[in-house]
Amino acid sequence: MDDTTQPIGPPPPAPRRPDVPPPAARSPGGLRSVALAARLLRMVLVGAGGLVLLVVGLAWDAVLHARDPGLAAEEGVFALSNPGHLLAGIGIALVAVGLAGALAILVLESRGVRPRSTPARLGVAGAALALALVAGGTGVWAAGAGGHDHDPAAAHDPASHVHEGATAAGMAGDADGPEMAAHTHGPNVPEVAAATDDQRANAEALWKASVANAEQWRDPDAATAAGFRFKDKDEAGPERRVRFLHVPNPAWRADGRVLDPARPETLVYWNGPGDRLTLVGVMYTAPRGAPGPAVGGPITRWHDHESCRDPATRAKLGRPVGGACPEGQVYRRSGEMMHVWFTDDLATAFARRAPLAALRAANA
Repeated sequence: MDDTTQPIGPPPPAPRRPDVPPPAARSPGGLRSVALAARLLRMVLVGAGGLVLLVVGLAWDAVLHARDPGLAAEEGVFALSNPGHLLAGIGIALVAVGLAGALAILVLESRGVRPRSTPARLGVAGAALALALVAGGTGVWAAGAGGHDHDPAAAHDPASHVHEGATAAGMAGDADGPEMAAHTHGPNVPEVAAATDDQRANAEALWKASVANAEQWRDPDAATAAGFRFKDKDEAGPERRVRFLHVPNPAWRADGRVLDPARPETLVYWNGPGDRLTLVGVMYTAPRGAPGPAVGGPITRWHDHESCRDPATRAKLGRPVGGACPEGQVYRRSGEMMHVWFTDDLATAFARRAPLAALRAANA
């Protein structure tokens, strides 16, 4: 053999270009793993984005309710006017889509199934969308019910008032305790357009006379001098949940005069920021068993209260269910009553529950 002769063998491997993946990555299994990881990452990013929106929405909602404790009484569980609710709903939906999408990808991959046709992909997308809508709606409802109470009676807000007896002044009872009575109001604002011209004129006259006569009692001391009783007045303040005080005049409740603007049975004060009491309405009360005079037709609507009481002490124990009280308790129905609120329009002036937005605008 010549010294220059080289042994015969396999040629040396060619240098690999950096932009070409190794053979293992170009194999069907490697490509499938990369594609699976990419699809899972997309779903994780969708869920993560939803989680961020959910947290931002809940924080936004908490800030709005901290600034305005009365917001819970005037908004629904899912109010589009509340951006926090909207963000939370979208966030919950995206989290649901991300989790469901990732789970579906893993299940289908484990079975070797991939929806390649357009109908199959549309079916998967439709199922994910339906799940997102259900999850978003359910999540917002649960968050709203748990985060803040939209039942005015439970929140001790404008609609949750106790009128009968001296306890009406303070509204100091617990939401489920003896001071609370149940009532059904129906639509809050009357349908002014349904009234005749005479009925509308009568309602407007009652509204304006109520406002004019009540001016003399805007100062709580003047109201006290006139016989109105501020029970627990000193305990009511910005740190308490009580916001509207119904302050009765026992003498005028028993004088037999109904719907007299010069002698309203109850004054309503708003216990606002700085522990300042602002007179925002009056309440007229008819004798028990007698209907209140509907001088304004469908505008001047009356309502009453039902409660279950202790037969010995007459203390309120709760609310009747289906018009009946538990055994050992006495059913009681109050006389009819009607609010007149000091707002800037006739409809909200005769709202059955305190029209918060209109009262804020009128007392800004």
